[in-house]
Amino acid sequence: MPNSIIIAIVVLLAIVVIFYVASMVLRKKTEDRIIALEERKEDLFDLPVQEEIDAVKKLHLVGQSQTIFREWNQKWIDLSSNSFADLENHIFEAEQLNDSFRFVRARASVDASESQIELMEEDVQSIREGISELTKQETINSSKIQDSLDLYDALRAEITDNAGKYGVALGELEAQLDNIETEFNQFVDLNSTGDPIEASEVLETAEEHTIALGAIAERIPAVVEDLTVKYPRQLEELAQGYQEFLAQDFKLPESVKVEERLQEVRDDLKQTTKFVEGFELDRADNQLEQIRLNLDGLYEIFEAEYKARRDVAKNASIIKDYISHTRANNKNLLLEIDHVSQAYVLTGNEMGMIRGYQEQLEQLEAGANELLDVIAENAQPYSLLGKEVDTIISTLDDIEKNQLKISNDLQDLRKQEKAAQDAADTFDREIRILKRYVEKRNLPGLPQVYLDKFFATSERVQTLFKELNKVKVNIDGVNHLVDVTTEDLSNLKDATDEMVDKARLAEDLMQYANRYKTTNEAVAKSIARAYQLFERDRNYAASYEEISVALDAVEPGASERISNVYHNTKMTPDYR
Repeated sequence: MPNSIIIAIVVLLAIVVIFYVASMVLRKKTEDRIIALEERKEDLFDLPVQEEIDAVKKLHLVGQSQTIFREWNQKWIDLSSNSFADLENHIFEAEQLNDSFRFVRARASVDASESQIELMEEDVQSIREGISELTKQETINSSKIQDSLDLYDALRAEITDNAGKYGVALGELEAQLDNIETEFNQFVDLNSTGDPIEASEVLETAEEHTIALGAIAERIPAVVEDLTVKYPRQLEELAQGYQEFLAQDFKLPESVKVEERLQEVRDDLKQTTKFVEGFELDRADNQLEQIRLNLDGLYEIFEAEYKARRDVAKNASIIKDYISHTRANNKNLLLEIDHVSQAYVLTGNEMGMIRGYQEQLEQLEAGANELLDVIAENAQPYSLLGKEVDTIISTLDDIEKNQLKISNDLQDLRKQEKAAQDAADTFDREIRILKRYVEKRNLPGLPQVYLDKFFATSERVQTLFKELNKVKVNIDGVNHLVDVTTEDLSNLKDATDEMVDKARLAEDLMQYANRYKTTNEAVAKSIARAYQLFERDRNYAASYEEISVALDAVEPGASERISNVYHNTKMTPDYR
């Protein structure tokens, strides 16, 4: 037999074997899926859906609950009668196709069956949940009704036992309680006749109404207390007080209409009563707040008049004495000003101010006399009279305060003069100390700028002595001279320090630079120039500058080092 035929036979046999093996594998996989479908179908069919439906049937539902139950029951009938049979057919068809090796159609049939059973599982789950909800609602209603009834009974007992606290709102409260009781009865009827869902809605409404009524009932006693006790008592108290007020011959400002405001409160109380009867508690609260403000305002008016009467009685008795006291102060100040003006120049217009106070006191006295007559006649409200009395007292306080300031200023003139005299003596002594200090430095002479500053300061001190020795001293001028001289003397001390320091340092630097004189021609020339500036020109600052630059050129930092040594060892001058 030729080799080619043998090879062909072997290849053909291999293909057959491979096809057979592949077919068996595909058949096994499809068979496993079919078995899984069978198991899922059995599990689904074994669920106690029918038992659960039968249990709900025994509740004898009606109304909305019955309608919902019928929908779920019909859905189960359709599912159990049609869908299971249809699924069984699909599974059987898939088995036949798989056994006959029609794998593609078998897989398609299995896919369709899996999709179908998934939908059936979802439907069964929905049916069971719906049925369970109906049963659960019945259980919830049974347990919830007791809590709701307890809440209702507690509210009715509270209102019945404390009927007096609710006043005009009692009738409406009882009517609302009756309505809620009707809702509970409706719930019982619905729940007992087999409609737990609609019964639940009614129960929830009844409970909400109970809670809302309880919240309203909690607010009413406080409102009724204000409406029937607190504010009527205050109204009566104010009405009686107003009569007593008139009997004591008090007067009120024309803008205050007590009778109208009292009547307004009475009308507001009546209106608030209507709001409470209609359960309009927010409007009742707003109206009560308006009543409170009105009553508080009347109390404040009466209290203000009583207080003003006491204040007027107290202050009116001292007005004349206060005016006399202030006038006496004015007279004494005039004498003091006359006495002080003989020794001092007065620049504050003290005399004019005192005369102005005198005229003001005369006007105040005339106004006070008229006011006291009005007070005696009791012709105006004390609150208005009190303001006028306070104005007079306040004006007298201001006058007396200014009188005291003038008196203190006059007495202070002597102190200021003594302080200026002491300052002048100190200035003179420091000038002399400066002069001796400079003389001891044995300088070849003094710069003209320094001499001008020294003599100007000395002349300023002498001018201060002259001003202090005048028959009438101008303290303002003297104080100005003291300030200026203080500054001049401070500047003179600084100038003295600068001049002496530069002169001493110039000498020290020239002496130190002599070591370079024979070896450095520039240093030698600088020493000569510095010496000339020192001895002939008396320009010690320029002499120091000249020699320090030359010395630093040959020995950097030398001038600074010598300067530091000088300042560290320098003794503090006597004038410091």
